[in-house]
Parts: sequence; C-alpha cells; structure tokens
Amino acid sequence: MSTMLTKLEIIDQILHLLHKTSIYDPEYESVATLPFEEWYIGDLSPVVRVGEQDCELAMYERGVKMLSKRTKDPDEVVFWILEDTIHTIAHLKLLQKYKVDNVTTHLKYTKDEIQEMKDMINESFLQIGGQYEEWHKAGKRKELESSNPGRNAGKCTERS
Repeated sequence: MSTMLTKLEIIDQILHLLHKTSIYDPEYESVATLPFEEWYIGDLSPVVRVGEQDCELAMYERGVKMLSKRTKDPDEVVFWILEDTIHTIAHLKLLQKYKVDNVTTHLKYTKDEIQEMKDMINESFLQIGGQYEEWHKAGKRKELESSNPGRNAGKCTERS
C-alpha cells in the first residue's frame, strides 16, 4: 500500500484479510482491533498508535514498554497485527478443541499440538496469500519486533 491510511482503514484491511481464512470467526475480531485502542497496553502483545506521519509499533511487559518502533508502511502494521491475531486465534481454537481453559487445565504443547497450531497459522497465511504470506514465511515479524528500523514506504494517519 502506498496511500495514506487511517486507523479505521488499517483495521478494515486486517478484518478483510482475516475473512479469507478458515479460522475466521466474528467473535475473534476484537483480537485484531484491540491493539488500536488508545487505552490498551497488553502484556507482550502488539499495541499500535497511529499518528499523522507514521505508526508506532509498541509492546509492553508488565506495563513497561519493551518495544517502540515507528513505520510509515501501513502494510507492516497490517502484517504485524495479522501475525499476532492469527497466532492468538489458532491458540484459542486449540484450547477449545482440547477443552482446556488455560487457567486450571492446560495444553500439554505436545509435538502434535504445536504442529497443529503451526498448520493452522500457515494455512491462514496461504489463504491470505501475497506479500503477507511471503513475509510470514520469511519471518518478518521478528524483523518488526527487533530494534532495526523498518521500511518506510507508505503513511498512516490518525484521521478517521
């Protein structure tokens, strides 16, 4: 994407791409939209602050900002949130499948369970296709979550 996007346009793009996947369920839309809420500071989960010239990608641990990175490329924002959202949904689906609540009962994270989760994630990116699938295969999330500067091709804005 080379045009400027608002917070709502970025969210719409993410939800549109999620709809292409077999793991999509409307009950999980909040997983994709929560990182854009002004009040939200998750624990080791993405936080996006959309500004006039760029977007801040942030991550907190126990209330302490552990990552703060700026990008002018809305595709990087879309990918970062997609990557986290798809991982979260795949994990939630495994919890449901094996009837564990992750409070009193837990997944054993056996080799088969981990492979099942990886398969759901890879299948989702295959269904989305394009650069997002390529970035997933290339491990771009790790790049985005490192302290190295990202690409700055497009722009994000706060207008909505």
